[in-house]
Amino acid sequence: MRITSIDLRACAPEAGTAAGAVEESRLPGGRRPPFVVVRMETDEGLTGTSFAFGTLDPKAAAAAMSPLREFFLGRDPIERGRAWAEFRHFNRSWTHAPIYAYGPFDNACWDITGLAAGLPVHRLLGGVRDRVPTYVSSMFLTGGIPAYIEQALDARRRGFKAYKIHPTGDIGVDLELYAAVRDAVGGGFPLMADPVGAYTYEEALVAGRALERLGYRWLEEPVPDDDWHSQRKLREKLDIPVIGTETTPFAHRGTSSAIAFDLVDAVRTDVSWRGGITGVMRTAALADAFGMRCELHTCVAHALDLVNLHCAAAVANCTYFELLYPLEDNDFGLKTGIRIEDGFAIPPDAPGLGIDYDWDAIDDCTVAMV
Repeated sequence: MRITSIDLRACAPEAGTAAGAVEESRLPGGRRPPFVVVRMETDEGLTGTSFAFGTLDPKAAAAAMSPLREFFLGRDPIERGRAWAEFRHFNRSWTHAPIYAYGPFDNACWDITGLAAGLPVHRLLGGVRDRVPTYVSSMFLTGGIPAYIEQALDARRRGFKAYKIHPTGDIGVDLELYAAVRDAVGGGFPLMADPVGAYTYEEALVAGRALERLGYRWLEEPVPDDDWHSQRKLREKLDIPVIGTETTPFAHRGTSSAIAFDLVDAVRTDVSWRGGITGVMRTAALADAFGMRCELHTCVAHALDLVNLHCAAAVANCTYFELLYPLEDNDFGLKTGIRIEDGFAIPPDAPGLGIDYDWDAIDDCTVAMV
């Protein structure tokens, strides 16, 4: 089997209606971020599809990914290991591709492999469970502390297994926020905090100690992932687990340094930014070899989160499946969304990735074919 054609589609849902690119990226109640769709055709009539990260300019994102089309055309999509091994030199010589470029091509190859085998991808990966406990994460809410409290209470009411706060980045406000949400949901409901690298080392230390007192489950990316020195000091001084690496490039190769130098207590990965399904599984296996958890980072768009879910169902050292809240902000381009039952996500059971795309909606928001 050979890949005979690859289409890259730049998509901007509700183009022209958003107040502005930065504001749209905050997903305030229905505004959706741009995305790219990678679609592979083979000489045996099988088609593999994956959404891809669209930055704030899907045309530019698709253009940055387009050199990988030359790399994948003519390959056997089942030989994902060969592609992974050979891409390192190809990328070094010719593309220096952005962190989000490779993953969707790998995902599409897995989709084709599952279709050829007549099995869902999570079973090909050696699935360990058929339902994954799910938590929801806030965006950066403009409604202040009451808005976070309302979300956390709603998440608990709907049966989700935990709630993660993406705070303001202002340490004074955030300390009050962390305490207020804990007080609202009570001590038995798991909470996490993810400042998205917003803090200085000193601020992160203060936040971490406060979160320890409040019984939070983990502190994620308190400083930027490339601030290795601060990460290591925080891990040494804090009892709350410090989690990072979701923006570290080169999948398991980049993550290996974070593990080797004791920078984090658990690592992060996903099928969008970290090398697709192949990258996720290699990173999870690496972490498992060191007795560490590998938590999957939401890909924002549910069409990509469904790919993540196949991995989560096959990774024993992943505690949760993550989705952004509200869920409706991110389900664009799907006829059938993510199946959630009693706070557990159920992976698709159809062959391949088993994703039911809404091609009419995708066509309507396509702004370019690259």
